[in-house]
Amino acid sequence: MDPRALVRIGLCSLLAGACGDDGGGEGSQSASSPTLNPSIATNDPPATDPGPTTGGTGTLSQDGTGESGETSVDPTVTQGATSEDSDPGDTGSVSDPDPDTGSASDPDTGGTTDPPEVCGAPVDQPPCDQGTDDIFKAIGLNCSGDPTTAIPISNPVLDSPDDRAYRVTTHFGSAMDPMDPSKYMWGPREGERLLAINTGRFPELAPDGGILENDVSGMFTGEDSQPNGNPDGLLDAPGIMTYEPGSNGGAGGTPFNNCDGVGDCSDTIGPQWTVFPMNVANDVFYMSFDLQVPAGTHGYEFDFAFFSEEYPNYVGKIVNDMFVVWSNSESFTGNITFIDGQPLTVTALAPYMAVQPGSFLLTATGFPNDAEGAGTGWFKAKGSAVPGETFTIAIAIFDMADDIFDTVGLLDGFRWDCTGCVPTEADSCGIRPG
Repeated sequence: MDPRALVRIGLCSLLAGACGDDGGGEGSQSASSPTLNPSIATNDPPATDPGPTTGGTGTLSQDGTGESGETSVDPTVTQGATSEDSDPGDTGSVSDPDPDTGSASDPDTGGTTDPPEVCGAPVDQPPCDQGTDDIFKAIGLNCSGDPTTAIPISNPVLDSPDDRAYRVTTHFGSAMDPMDPSKYMWGPREGERLLAINTGRFPELAPDGGILENDVSGMFTGEDSQPNGNPDGLLDAPGIMTYEPGSNGGAGGTPFNNCDGVGDCSDTIGPQWTVFPMNVANDVFYMSFDLQVPAGTHGYEFDFAFFSEEYPNYVGKIVNDMFVVWSNSESFTGNITFIDGQPLTVTALAPYMAVQPGSFLLTATGFPNDAEGAGTGWFKAKGSAVPGETFTIAIAIFDMADDIFDTVGLLDGFRWDCTGCVPTEADSCGIRPG
């Protein structure tokens, strides 16, 4: 796709749905989502909220290496079953009211038709982030252990020794939405709060819970001009992530196909990691959690935005901060946040930074400089999953090569998606206008 066309898409997203999107309606489920069937019972025990585990990586063994180019089958659903009656006059079944047809359900073929697959994802998912500083509740997760009204998680991990690297906030900056002046441009997509993560340091929250900072040096490197206290010097991406390719059985070269279940099947992280040799990750924020997929549910969605101080002066340079959301589902393993095959780095996203330096939309974000600092606008990521599986999602943001010029990611509105989307080379699934 022409990058300039995607920039226009990004600009449309900034206008809160002027191009046909629903504007990220708060707490809403996709209009195509089937209604939850109350007759479907869950055998899952109620989830508990053990609270985030700090200092770990939360690695989860993958229960399969399913290829992303294939459609996974739910073994609990009869797929395409048919039967033919060798003797139309003798059905051998008391349930058949018409001995001439061989089937009450399909009188023309003598076979049976399958009932439609029922999506067990919550139809109504009330937010639970009012007044909380819980990073998982802030993005729409773990509101309760009831999977019919919430998205329970297990094995939560938060690895960020410097607590200034993240904030649960009511808004980022002070710009109002041009299409709805009653709402903040960088405010919640559902509920009352969102999660902001940073390779530098956020200030203390304003009285209304917002992040307000006009001095980029004060916001990102701190008043003492020091980097944050998160891990430095990582030779690979953190936790369960890796920059090594995962397509083509691990050999790479066939993005989104034949995932090896370990490497990045999108093949998008490696080229950015190795823009220059001997790159390392610094100021690393990392979190992860496990999810059990409801019956009949094939994916998930969430909203995000990306900002960096490195634009435009460090495009194509060794300084190349990265924001990654990673999935290890049976249907796909690897990075799921990319635009037109490009991951979320300043070098890769240079054509897509629609909120340019000096824009009023950056007011009080810490990026008010007319010469540097830009953002993508809101986008929607879409991932795939297999009904009934338990899989891990991991989220990280980190400086590449340096520990000075910093990057911010916003996350909110996690929800199940009944239809889902398995990425292919023709349709990457990962990004839609927000």
